[in-house]
Amino acid sequence: MIKKNYLLFFYMPLLGIVIIFFVLSNFNRNYIRKKVEHLVKEQLQATAEILKVNISHFLEENNPAREILDRYSQEENIYYIAMIDENKEILGWSSRFDGYLPLSLENIEKENSWIIDSPAGKIFNLFSSFSIGNEKTYYLYLGYSLKDLDAMVSHSRQSFFIIFGFIFVIGIIFFMGLYQLQSHYLEKKREAEEEKKEKERYREISAFTSGVAHEIKNPLNSLSLLFELFQKRVPQELREDVTLGKKEIQKVTGIINQFADSLKPLKLNKEKFLLEDLVLSVLDSLKKEVAPAGVETKYSQNVRVVLNADRALMSQVFINILKNSLEATETGDIQIQANQQRKKVLITVKDTGKGISDEDRKRIFDPFFSRKKKGIGIGLYLTKKIIEAHEGKIDVQSEIEQGTTFFIQMPGG
Repeated sequence: MIKKNYLLFFYMPLLGIVIIFFVLSNFNRNYIRKKVEHLVKEQLQATAEILKVNISHFLEENNPAREILDRYSQEENIYYIAMIDENKEILGWSSRFDGYLPLSLENIEKENSWIIDSPAGKIFNLFSSFSIGNEKTYYLYLGYSLKDLDAMVSHSRQSFFIIFGFIFVIGIIFFMGLYQLQSHYLEKKREAEEEKKEKERYREISAFTSGVAHEIKNPLNSLSLLFELFQKRVPQELREDVTLGKKEIQKVTGIINQFADSLKPLKLNKEKFLLEDLVLSVLDSLKKEVAPAGVETKYSQNVRVVLNADRALMSQVFINILKNSLEATETGDIQIQANQQRKKVLITVKDTGKGISDEDRKRIFDPFFSRKKKGIGIGLYLTKKIIEAHEGKIDVQSEIEQGTTFFIQMPGG
């Protein structure tokens, strides 16, 4: 997936969810704060009304303002309390701020309630008037702690970050999952399109090659019969040349037959057999033809590996691979290793030969590609075709002068 699509598909939706969550959470916290402040104001006003009634009785009994306020200054949430006469002179007060009363005449002239920040947190202030029996007016000034509100907001903030972290992690997992699904879908779609193109190209090559093979084989058969006739009638000194010509015609016929075989759809005749028996049999036959004197072959397995496959076709697979390895290796060894893993058989064929360049390695399974002087380049193409017909996979790793390793994965067990 290109960078632009990745940004639109993954980052933008996740960023949008984060922004929406932040905005909604902020609105929610502000709403809770305002709602609680309103409730505190109503509670404080109700408390103040009760206090004013009690204080009025004490004032009518001529109790000093200081003594009256001391009765109420120990209330848990009341941080300061003051009583003021009609001339705005303080008659008595009590404060938890070490002798400090945060009273501003400017505030009480503008409004009867307000909130201030203090070292102890936010304090809600209420300034209201009351009268006693002789019609004399007094003012009560209360400072009410909002520490419970601060604790609630702090807890809300912590909960926000916990929930945000949880949502963020879930969001990443969710969108990464979607991204992986889309990437997998696009990859499968691309592979399907490439496979479709490859099949179309294969059909075209198949039709063309089949036609060419058919047209060539008829004259070759005639030439072969003609050389048979020549071999019987020509003088002795020309028979060697005729025999050579006959062999060349047979070689061309063999190449055409290989072309035709490579284009035919495979029909599998599956049977169960031991992989070790098959590999050792192939090695025995190849050692008589192409095995260099200084090359040792080794077969190993973690268990007795049984394949359910077409024995003849799998024999052709190992002939093609091991023949290439033997031809490419002058000294060292060739190791064939088989491992059973659940319902899969993993086979590696590793040699210490000349290796393959990166450019050639990409084309090694293409039909009719070969760097050999003798060869038409369909051996490994057929190998891959046979393995994939068994629902297996084949891959190769190689470096120049470092050897080559073929990896084969087959269903089995």
